[in-house]
Amino acid sequence: MKLNGSLINIIMDKILKPYTIVPSSLYVQRDADRQIKNIIDDMGRPGYVLVSRQMGKTNLLLNAKRNLQSESDVFVYVDLSNPFDDARSCFENIIDTAVDTNPNKFDEIGKEILEKRDDLRNVPAHKQHTIELRLLLKSIPGKLVIILDEIDALTKTQYSDQIFAQIRSVYFSRVNYSELENLTYILSGVIEPNEIIKDAKISPFNIGQKIFLNDFNRSEFEIFLNNSKLNISDDVRDRIFYWTSGNPRMTWDLCSEIESENDVNVIKTQDIDRVVQKLYLTAYDKPPIDNIREIVKSDREIRNSIVEIEYKKGKEVSDKIKSKLYLCGIINYQDDDIHIKNEIIRRSVNLDWIKSIDEEEKGVLDVAIDYYKKEDFSEALLHFEKALEVSAFDEVNTPLYYHYMGVCQMHLRKYDQAIEYFNKANFDIQDQARYYYYNLNLKGTAYHNLNLIDESLACLSEIIRSGRKDVEYVRALINYGISCLKSTDDETKKQAESIFKDVIEERGLDKLKVKEELIDQSKSIAHMHLGNVYAARNDRENAMLHYRSSMEHACVENKPVIALSFYQILSDLGEKEKLLSHVLDLIDTKEAVPAASNFSNPLDFSIETLNVYAVLILANHYNSLFERIRPHINLLGSGPIGEELFGAIYVCIAKSITTSLPDIIGALRQLFTNFESEIFALSDETKYKISKFLTYFTNQDKKSQYYLDYLKRFKISDFDKIDFIDFEIYASIIQNYYSTSDFNKALEAIEIFHTVKDRIPSELLINSLLIKYYEAYTNLKLKRYELARENATEVLILSKDEKIQKQKSNLLGERGLEDIRNAAEVIIKTTNSRNIPIKKSRTYGRNEFVKVKYKGTSEIIESKYKKVEKDIADGKCEIYID
Repeated sequence: MKLNGSLINIIMDKILKPYTIVPSSLYVQRDADRQIKNIIDDMGRPGYVLVSRQMGKTNLLLNAKRNLQSESDVFVYVDLSNPFDDARSCFENIIDTAVDTNPNKFDEIGKEILEKRDDLRNVPAHKQHTIELRLLLKSIPGKLVIILDEIDALTKTQYSDQIFAQIRSVYFSRVNYSELENLTYILSGVIEPNEIIKDAKISPFNIGQKIFLNDFNRSEFEIFLNNSKLNISDDVRDRIFYWTSGNPRMTWDLCSEIESENDVNVIKTQDIDRVVQKLYLTAYDKPPIDNIREIVKSDREIRNSIVEIEYKKGKEVSDKIKSKLYLCGIINYQDDDIHIKNEIIRRSVNLDWIKSIDEEEKGVLDVAIDYYKKEDFSEALLHFEKALEVSAFDEVNTPLYYHYMGVCQMHLRKYDQAIEYFNKANFDIQDQARYYYYNLNLKGTAYHNLNLIDESLACLSEIIRSGRKDVEYVRALINYGISCLKSTDDETKKQAESIFKDVIEERGLDKLKVKEELIDQSKSIAHMHLGNVYAARNDRENAMLHYRSSMEHACVENKPVIALSFYQILSDLGEKEKLLSHVLDLIDTKEAVPAASNFSNPLDFSIETLNVYAVLILANHYNSLFERIRPHINLLGSGPIGEELFGAIYVCIAKSITTSLPDIIGALRQLFTNFESEIFALSDETKYKISKFLTYFTNQDKKSQYYLDYLKRFKISDFDKIDFIDFEIYASIIQNYYSTSDFNKALEAIEIFHTVKDRIPSELLINSLLIKYYEAYTNLKLKRYELARENATEVLILSKDEKIQKQKSNLLGERGLEDIRNAAEVIIKTTNSRNIPIKKSRTYGRNEFVKVKYKGTSEIIESKYKKVEKDIADGKCEIYID
């Protein structure tokens, strides 16, 4: 094949060619290079380069040889990937390589070594090797550094322990042979040092100093790009780093591909994405991705750990698995929380691919059951549904699998779907009685959560009437009482009290069938609900009596939830503080650890409950208890303390969790006073939301510090969509101005709101009509009749918009659209009957003073005619005569 001249020039000019050994002009020094230099300078122990494949370890070793070797020092690089038959041959190969690669220094001694070998055949191999090493060392003035690469290949031989034991003995034999002070080793491989020596009777290889070869950091990455002389934009550089995070092999290959493009100068970020897709994310057959995927596919532990990392549970991965992940090139070596090292690898080992491997190995149904056992209910449900798409469940297990699917939906709080699956779980009432009644109990709970009380009671009463007197009977009894309390029927509510009292007195319970622990738990729940009943009646004395009893019978996990109900009934601040302090004691000692909410144990201490404690302490006990709860705020999330505390407040508002409005306001006020605190580290966006909530909850007083701060941030913020709270605040503020006839201020507020109209979501456009109507009304009051008429006309036009007509508004009410349309028509009639200034049409001198009004404004400007002549001609303004 004949190449044309231009193609030959491209090949010759290319810098990032596929080198086996990276030239020094392109080599980038990393921390590992500095570590190797220090080890060789110190000579105290061997270095051990621990790294995955295709990370540049061979070039690291050869670069050390290239840069550190001197006239007096000798570096010997030995590739062990092709092992010998026995230890003696391996040792001799190391000596022969040293002699062959350094003929000027070892020619004479090499001949002597060869001559003596026959005489040493009866000497153990390691002793022969020591003798030959000493001969080499005595023939040079400086150091001998032996670099052994690919040592993991050596571990597959029968004699590997002899090699590594001999290397270790070199450092201890220095006491007897001083020349060994000038010998050191650099080892490299994809295996942990503690796995090098396999025989448990031989001391482990624990003298090496680990050298971790991580990816380029950003400055090293930039050095590489500069060395490669690629003329690319900062955006393109950022995009390359986004994909590779400095992985040397990937960075080289990606940049090499870019270099081959016709015009590097016009490369854009989307070109980088295209090249990445072509190289790595289509066939997945390019190093190091091909090797990584093979390892992941064959190692279930690694697959499971990747799933944990992707679900932000990297801190839970064991050190052993971290090492495996590092050695197969998935993570960098670091002590803190781990993550997949770059975006290319992350997408190459994505969760869908990992799931497909598991499904292929085990079958979809078994994978579903595994997820169910691990309480990953979302994934379990997904795989059960996937299994059903392929074929129906086998007849024997059909009820059980549908039951599992119902349980998954319960945990996901999809109670309608849970009931559907529970109905399909047709357990035999005789042969599968335990599952039959458990399924029925859960179905009753689902109905209860949907507020379908009669249906809930029907399920639970079937269990109670069965006469079982076992665990499911006790649970049904408690659930029946709780459902009765939600009934609208007074007699049914009274029945609840009777049931709870029976549970407390242990009437009808078979202690042979029910464990004492469940009886105590049931008593605790019964006491708590009776406490709630008496609290609702303002019978504080009986309420407190039952709450105390509930705490006495409760297990530790339930006490924080019960304590919240107790807290609400207490009136003395000191007693409240004492109760909270007791709960904090349980959290401090880890007796009570918050977990995710669980439908089957609603009294268990959850993250949601911890949110409430954070709010209560922030609002009412900041000075006395905040420092105690502060260390536990990180359980809510990993953000700054202030951000997590605001998140706790937001959860309490959004989920209507038991906190009073004064508590919410008090907590928000405490955050407001800490706006500049470095400890709280509140973002501008969160500060804006805090001021907004405080303005909303404190009656929108236009003179309050909260309103003024909200108004300032509202004008400049661009991170939040306008929501119904903003509309309500501004509607209230404008009405407050109306009440004092301050229409100019009202108009200012309206104009501020108009500046953010682009941030109004389409589903809230109906509320914009109210603001536009206010503008019309305000202009009417200010006697700007034409503007008032224009505003009112716009209201009528917008009110006919189909999207707006379908929307509902809390501000406008049910008849709001019709009412606002009628009000706009009134304004139009009123302004039509007013004496609006008349536009005059005559000839003006160029230097004659005239009054003009520009469209869209109410201001009248006086100016010489020649200065506004063009604007008049273009229709931008009109001449007015009073």
